[in-house]
Amino acid sequence: MDSSVKCGILIAQQLNMNRRSFDRVDMSLPVKYVCDDTLYSGTIKNLSENGMFIKTGNFLPCINWIEIFVPLDEEISRFFARIRRIEKIDDANFSMGIELLDPPYKYMEFVSNLKAVIKS
Repeated sequence: MDSSVKCGILIAQQLNMNRRSFDRVDMSLPVKYVCDDTLYSGTIKNLSENGMFIKTGNFLPCINWIEIFVPLDEEISRFFARIRRIEKIDDANFSMGIELLDPPYKYMEFVSNLKAVIKS
């Protein structure tokens, strides 16, 4: 088995990310997520309508799905995501690319507003 694949999740050193459906918005936003009944925290480094790139100090167990909690304005938006890849940054940090599954309207509106501000 290829040493870059663990538990069915790609552990990538470098990956060409020119296949995106939506443009990403760079940012730094705290995020919480649940994996295997354990609550973790991280930082969203960029996001789009259908995905996020999250930096975290936690390597995730062998799973493909997480529940995400994102602070949007005065409420917490909650939804599920599929882990698409995990990258090791250094000995203490990891990042993960996730695909959002049916994100709520409030999240979509948040991303749309961010993109409108950037364009203006």
